[in-house]
Amino acid sequence: MHNIKRMIEKIVDDGSVEEMHELSNVLQDTMEIVKDYNPEKYKEYEMYLYKMAYGCNLTEDMAEEIVSKMQPCGEKWGMEETRQIQEEYGLQHLNPIDFYVVINSAYNDYKELFRDNVDMYVKFTQLFMEDEDAKKDKIFIYFTQISK
Repeated sequence: MHNIKRMIEKIVDDGSVEEMHELSNVLQDTMEIVKDYNPEKYKEYEMYLYKMAYGCNLTEDMAEEIVSKMQPCGEKWGMEETRQIQEEYGLQHLNPIDFYVVINSAYNDYKELFRDNVDMYVKFTQLFMEDEDAKKDKIFIYFTQISK
């Protein structure tokens, strides 16, 4: 039996673009099997691959998935709406994808407190995102590891 790791390393080192795509297909098929038999391990590997691909940055797709699962309301403001809010409040320096997630989270968590006061949601979002003593990648960590 050949060592799988050694074969993969050889493909990566010597492989053509077509072989890389084929390796990607094999990995995808394997991950689907893992997903069926060990969902927890699948999620672990999926996050590992995500971080390899994107670092600790939320993509629009991941952000929309996170917001869609927020309780009790899900998405209040869409990505374009939150970009407009950022512009209106002069907050273009903040990452727009993170802003989208945080302001929707604020709505879901503090709707009873802030009611329909957009200024409060924006101020909360700004303070949350500009927290000086927070760890690097705070928003990614919070929404991928801490919240449900």
